Amino acid sequence: MLVRAGEKGPLEVEAMTVRVQAKWEGRVGPEELLLIERTVEEEPEASFHLSNAGSAVTLEELVRGRSERHRVEEVFREGNGEVGLDHYEVRSWVGWLHHMTLSLLALWFLALERGRVGGRKDTAECVATPRDIHSATASATAHGPADRRRDQSRAEA
Repeated sequence: MLVRAGEKGPLEVEAMTVRVQAKWEGRVGPEELLLIERTVEEEPEASFHLSNAGSAVTLEELVRGRSERHRVEEVFREGNGEVGLDHYEVRSWVGWLHHMTLSLLALWFLALERGRVGGRKDTAECVATPRDIHSATASATAHGPADRRRDQSRAEA
């Protein structure tokens, strides 16, 4: 089964699932799904994963979901470095949620912009220059200064 395209070529695995129930020190655990994978390479590697997925989940969904772990870790690592995802100093759940949401939105914006300019992270095209900022500011204020009181009264009406 082809899982996804990888850095070293397509990632292909052979997989199967079995329902198991763990027993430990006389206690019986809940019924779980054991996913067994083996890579299709010259030197195959086997891996075993437990899941609490229901019976409606297909084998392909399980394999693809498990293979996304590394990409998720990569996104969090990039978020920590580029948008300060790990720089929160909040005292409430709501504050933490706001920080995470805004940080991930900023990371998404950067990913979209990186895609727009060709995926280059460290070129001059990816960095806004003072000329870009001044031209954007000039075009925004070309119609004269905004009258905030007038805009607010319109919004209230």
